[in-house]
Order: sequence, then C-alpha cells, then structure tokens
Amino acid sequence: MKVYRGSKSFPASAKRPIVALGNFDGVHLAHQKMFRLAVARARKLKGTAVAYTFDPHPVKVLSRASAPAMINTLTQKLELLEKTGVDAAVVEKFEPRFAHLSAEDWFEKVLVKNLHAAGVVVGYDFTFGSHRSGTVETMEKLCAAAGLDCQVLEAQLLGETLISSSRIRAFVAKGEVEVAARLLGRPFFLDGTVIQGAGRGASLGIRTANLKTDNELIPLGGVYACWAELGKRRYPAVTNVGLNPTFGGRTLSIEAHLLGFHRDIYGKRLRLRFLNRIRDERSFETVEALVAQIHRDIEAARKFLAKAASK
Repeated sequence: MKVYRGSKSFPASAKRPIVALGNFDGVHLAHQKMFRLAVARARKLKGTAVAYTFDPHPVKVLSRASAPAMINTLTQKLELLEKTGVDAAVVEKFEPRFAHLSAEDWFEKVLVKNLHAAGVVVGYDFTFGSHRSGTVETMEKLCAAAGLDCQVLEAQLLGETLISSSRIRAFVAKGEVEVAARLLGRPFFLDGTVIQGAGRGASLGIRTANLKTDNELIPLGGVYACWAELGKRRYPAVTNVGLNPTFGGRTLSIEAHLLGFHRDIYGKRLRLRFLNRIRDERSFETVEALVAQIHRDIEAARKFLAKAASK
C-alpha cells in the first residue's frame, strides 16, 4: 500500500481511482466492508482502490474540547488500512482552510482535481464541506453530475449494536473490551515503549513491563487478560490499568506481567491486545493480600488466554 501525504501528492497516473472516504478511526467492521466494496469496484474497472482520510481528526481542529480520544494512532491506522487490501492511502492534513470549503468546492478540488476519482464509497452518515453541509445525498448528486460511481454503505449492525467508532470508544472506556473486539473484528490494542516503573513488581516477585503508550484511548481501570506482542513473539499477559491504590498511587499506569517471561525489555516496543476484563482495580489492606490476588489474576488470565488460543 502506498501512502500519500495530501491529495495534491496523489499521482495523476493512478488508474481509475475508487476512493473510500472517512476518518476510519478503529478501521472497524463497517469500515472494512467499505474497503471491500472499493477494492471490488476497483478490480472490476482495473483501477486503484484508495482510502482517503484526515489527520488530525477534524473535530480536534474545529472543536478541540469536544474531540474524542482516538482508538488508533495514525501509524496504527495505516497499518490496519494496509491489511484491508486497498492499494493506496491518502492522508490529508486537516487545516482550518478545509473547514471553509463548501461541499461543492471540496468535491471539485479534492475528489475531481486532486484524486481524479472514478468513483467513491461512503458511509450512510458521511458529511463534508463547510459546517458539514454536504450529506450523502449531496455526494450522490455531485457524483451523478460528474459521471462518478457512488456507493453508499448503509448502517452496519452486529446483532442489535451499531458498528461505529463512537460505540467502540464507549465500550473500551467502560472496560467492555470483548464487545469492542467484536465490533472491531480484532482485540483493541495499545502500543508503547517499556519504561522504568516504581520497581514494585520485582520486589513482589512479579515483574511487570510499565508501558508508556502512544494511544489516546485507554481502557477503564482494572485487570485484564492480554496478549503481549514483543517483536514477532506473542506472550500471555495479565495487565493492570490504574493508579495502584494499595500504594497510594496518583498517576495512571499500564503494567503488564508477561507469563513465563523474565528478560529485561526496557526501551523495547510492546503491543498489548486486550481480550478480557478480569476485575476492577481496588485497594488491599496488606501487600500479602495484593500478591495473593495477583496470583489469582494470573491464573484467571492464563485460563482465559489458553481457551482463546484454542479457538
């Protein structure tokens, strides 16, 4: 997958681009279906399947105080987009000037002039242009007038649950990572660098990797069964997200104990995939009571992950 920074850098030589439009935070199941539509149409036309997205999210520029925590970083989003089978991704830097373009001007300047689109794929709730004045109906009319193919993906449900980035954020924020995983089509994950922590884990005989994460969206405080990915290797892990109240902590930390792992990995990159929330974080009256609970958590995580791995 080729990545282009800005629609102006997209090559005019690209053959019959079919462009999927959206922010695509999470690259969830509904997004994935959009990309399948774009790829199928592009292949039929012997064209190019393109994902067009913004960075940062427009709300972060237009109304920063109300901007949601992103599910993925841009690097993660591009990694996930590549797995969808699209040929190219265009990352448009969202600037205030975009906010002042009318829907018609945006269509003409970006889709027609810069991307040379032969067709578009949008979600049912897609909006564009100044004050979000452009709707799906606007897009269909503009595409018809310009001779572009336009496919609109209707709302996607999993059971009775709408598949959307906002719903996924809400589930992760409540610690319901199993539900979020079903909507994403994979476990929710965090990336980061392993840093020096307080060293309590080693003193308790349970070494942990303290993660300084790149991600904005953090699961609700508690203890989770995770897969920890270090390079190309995967390890079962039990992860605590929270303040370490037993020790009077006031700073949020993410600490993962990798089962059966004993190497020093300070400075290494680590990915944590959250599969199941084991319990709430809570304070213990004694360190001994905490250690006993951690061993129970480890056993619970071990059983859950063994079952998950066998599926």
